[in-house]
Amino acid sequence: MTPSPHVLLVDQNPDQLRLLDEYLVEAGYRVCKASSGDEAIRQLDAQTPELVICDLRATAKSGLTLSEHIHQDNPEIARILIINQSVLPEALEATAQGAFGIITPPFDKAHLIDTVRAALDTAVQRRDQRWRADIIGRSPVMEQLLDQARRVAVSDVNLIISGQTGSGKELLAQAIHHASGRSEQPLEGLKCDNMPEQMLESELFGIRRGAFDGADKDQPGLLERARGGTLILNEICDLTPRLQVKLLTALENSRVRGNDGSPSLDVRIIATSQRNLEHAMLSGELNDTLYYMLSTVSLEVPALQERAEDIPLLARHFLALEAKRQGRRVRNLSPGAIHLLGLSAWPGNVTQLAKVISQAVSKSTSPVISEALVSEAMDHQERVIPSFNDARAEFERRYLIKLLQITEGNVTHAARIAERNRTDLYKLLGKHDLEPARFKVRRTRKPARARQVARTGTQG
Repeated sequence: MTPSPHVLLVDQNPDQLRLLDEYLVEAGYRVCKASSGDEAIRQLDAQTPELVICDLRATAKSGLTLSEHIHQDNPEIARILIINQSVLPEALEATAQGAFGIITPPFDKAHLIDTVRAALDTAVQRRDQRWRADIIGRSPVMEQLLDQARRVAVSDVNLIISGQTGSGKELLAQAIHHASGRSEQPLEGLKCDNMPEQMLESELFGIRRGAFDGADKDQPGLLERARGGTLILNEICDLTPRLQVKLLTALENSRVRGNDGSPSLDVRIIATSQRNLEHAMLSGELNDTLYYMLSTVSLEVPALQERAEDIPLLARHFLALEAKRQGRRVRNLSPGAIHLLGLSAWPGNVTQLAKVISQAVSKSTSPVISEALVSEAMDHQERVIPSFNDARAEFERRYLIKLLQITEGNVTHAARIAERNRTDLYKLLGKHDLEPARFKVRRTRKPARARQVARTGTQG
């Protein structure tokens, strides 16, 4: 049978504490009590409750209130605050920091139990979403990607994550680890770019005692340190061919160094790259067997401009982080600033957006960041949203190119597919400077001798 939820009650008023305890125990909850913030922290160190109901004025170490302390150290614990009407502004600030709600004396039993149940239900939902907590976005394209990631996570297969620089590939890889059965085991990462081959080799495979002067003991590499967990290899194409083969051998033999009695492997590999790894494999830059071993599943993180509806959410998230980090009282972005952010191209994706917000926060002299300040931080970046006429012209051109590719430059067939007459189609092609002949496939004829051999099946 599932144990009833554990609730920690913290109140400096003994009568209130006794009454709340009585109500909760009657409703079937397991209750612990504390009359001060320090006593509550000792109980939190001993065991973690699902819910804390605490007096807003209860203080904790470092001068924080107990609610602030829980918010910083145990954000997964739901909080309900006991307040008096005289401190309502402080309560509203606390709820803005993640407290579920407030209750005020005299306490109504039915309202109390309803609030507790709702807080616990919300806490369960939050815990179910913790694996994706670092990925900010609710656009349909991101929700679809995260749904795929959640399903992939439980399968324990190796996978590849591609996407532009700064789009969040490593964050997605970390989220997949947290959603997997390996979440309690190590998570390690290695950036394969801009690192000498010898250093990469040592990082991955470790160092054996006596390998060089000063190597007086074995030092495990990431493949061994990540045992039972996940290893993220960022920009895997930058591994040299020799290291790719060595990694492949290790994975095939489930041994760090082949069949020499070295430690066995139990690690999930998530490889990331800003390049198309299938193209890299076909061009010989990525070992084909290694590619197929890692590409059981492939996911692609969309560019920021493909999820433009997430930009305001991301911008406000970065603003809150930077305001806290820099100690600035900056609260929001002006409507004009949000509009400008949404129109921009973002070649550096989420990473670039974070830098722009950081710079704007550092220069802001008011609680609200202006459009002018964002424009300065963006250095007048190119617009990504074209005019309607430009967008229509671009669509026409792409459509016509696709038609000519499919029909190999045959305008009659293209006109039939487009349901237009040939004259109209020729006018559109001229408008976009598209020559059908460029799309015709030139097929070379075999020499007469080769045709004769093909027909007879003999060479003489």
